[in-house]
Amino acid sequence: FIWGEVTELNGQDRTATVKPMFAQEKEIIDFDFCVIAAGCNFGVFHKWGESLWFPTIHAVARPEGSWPHLDERFLEGRRRHILEEYASIQQLNEKSAQVLVVGAGFIGVEWITELQHFFPKLKLTIIDALPQCLGPLPAKAAAYCSKYMKKKG
Repeated sequence: FIWGEVTELNGQDRTATVKPMFAQEKEIIDFDFCVIAAGCNFGVFHKWGESLWFPTIHAVARPEGSWPHLDERFLEGRRRHILEEYASIQQLNEKSAQVLVVGAGFIGVEWITELQHFFPKLKLTIIDALPQCLGPLPAKAAAYCSKYMKKKG
């Protein structure tokens, strides 16, 4: 295991240039076969795929990220970001702001119910292109969820 960032792949030479996390110098390692399993980037509107769920962590991308002052490769950076976001939402809660959640799938429903629970002064609206929330679920499960959200306001 190497804790670091691949900064360059050379397919012809079958080498990867790696910047280990706590080293100044890059290393070159060779391979016979390379699998790129980099995960999923959620932020389709950001140059580097950044979102609240997938922060910019690559060294060359961090200066262009939305939170360049936070190094989210480490737990402390992630913790500080969560606290900043909490403070922002708390300010919205204090002024009873209106919040629109676009997308009533699993993530949207999770967000709106968590916001309602932890920030009860927010005025919340959830919207989706499908005729019901949690569209892929069986109708009874989606109806249960809709009933719950209406009951909670």
